Amino acid sequence: MPSRRHAAVLAALLLCSTLPLLAQDWRGRGRLQGTVTDEAGKPVAGATITLRKGHPPVKAEAPGPASLKTDSKGKWSMLGLGGGAWGVLIEKQGFIVSEGQANVEEEGLVPPLNITLKAIPKEQAQAQAAAEDKTPTKGSQAIAAINDGNAALQQEKYAAARESYEKAIALLDPPNQVPVLRAVASTYYRESTQAKTKEEKAQKVDQSIASLKQALAIKPDDAESLQLIVNLLVGAGREAEAQPYMAQLPQGTKIDPDTLLNLGIKYYNEKKIDQALQEFDHVVADNPDLAEAYYYRGLVYLNKGKVPEAKADFQKLLALDPNNKFAKDAREYLKSL
Repeated sequence: MPSRRHAAVLAALLLCSTLPLLAQDWRGRGRLQGTVTDEAGKPVAGATITLRKGHPPVKAEAPGPASLKTDSKGKWSMLGLGGGAWGVLIEKQGFIVSEGQANVEEEGLVPPLNITLKAIPKEQAQAQAAAEDKTPTKGSQAIAAINDGNAALQQEKYAAARESYEKAIALLDPPNQVPVLRAVASTYYRESTQAKTKEEKAQKVDQSIASLKQALAIKPDDAESLQLIVNLLVGAGREAEAQPYMAQLPQGTKIDPDTLLNLGIKYYNEKKIDQALQEFDHVVADNPDLAEAYYYRGLVYLNKGKVPEAKADFQKLLALDPNNKFAKDAREYLKSL
């Protein structure tokens, strides 16, 4: 004779073993079938038929056979039903829902159920359509969230702006997420400019870069995202990481001159003269009226022993901006050359 503990375990196992059977207690050898028509007697195709054992109302979440739809002639048929009362729910867009009861006999045939669906009154249909029109679409919700983000950004409420932008991102398809991800990057960058410690500044810059990388994962050739990530990486002293993104920039894209100047100065300080010259040439080509670019390139030419080229650049700086902060140095160089 089993102990109480073993008996309890056995009872639990028996109970568990009956659950699948209980879940299928609607099954049997009976059948229901029928036809659904409209008020004019025309067949209603595509009407959804849901059957559940017991009396109405029909609860779709209760155990029972999968719902089915009427064919092109409005007909439907369901086999394998247990005997007894069954609730029958019939639904079709544009029609009033029909719900009733049928009795299934497992050993006999049940006459077909011929149901007429009534169309929803015109006024009610118009009211439903109007209500649906007033329901905000994902697009309109996204636009509203972006506008909220822009407003918060202008007020320098960066966390609030980011929260609104992230709501918009969740509502948009990937291609449309790209400019919003750039906006998120902007919130982090602006926070970095207000950081009180180097660690906090670096963290915010990293978060800004991460947002731009998300944008580029969606659209690798997005010029604006590429420019921004190059600027941030160079500004953070991560030139090697910036180079692949610079190479991805579409031909003819202008990079922020300050970024290139900073890169050129870094190369110059590291005695990488040819690389520095390449960056300063790039700045001059894209920004021929930027006086400072000629000063830095003049220094590179001096370092390389190209005196005529250095003199020409120092003279160009003075011609463009006689009061430039480097004008005094340029004049002194010219006197000594």
